[in-house]
Amino acid sequence: GGLSSSRGSSIAALIRDKIQNEFDAEDVEQLRRVLPGCAELLGTRRHSLRCLPSKADAAPLVRSGSGSKLGDVKRRMSLTLAGKESIAQMHYAVRRFLKIVCSQLKGAVVLFIDDLQWSDTATLDLLKSIVLDGEIPS
Repeated sequence: GGLSSSRGSSIAALIRDKIQNEFDAEDVEQLRRVLPGCAELLGTRRHSLRCLPSKADAAPLVRSGSGSKLGDVKRRMSLTLAGKESIAQMHYAVRRFLKIVCSQLKGAVVLFIDDLQWSDTATLDLLKSIVLDGEIPS
């Protein structure tokens, strides 16, 4: 059973190696936050454990005169777009992770979701992104 058997350990190692080769540090950190139960599969980065700043943190704040209404609007739009880009990047990272797991386990994956009725909009958006991705084997 599970990832504790010798076969499971080798599959987990294959998945971990593939993740470490295909994901950058920022994506791995996002996956750790979203999928805390997958620490064994995520492993640690070989090259660097340094967490890169997120795109939302690195979003340029447009300054066209301090305190001007136009500057404030541009600043808010920049942060909103950076937030949406960060969410899209996180959805993409989760979908890539699931594709790797499914490809290694040859379809023997069950996604168990408990208390779905209490899910917030962000969680439902992530689930929708997963379900609608035609490249994730069902």
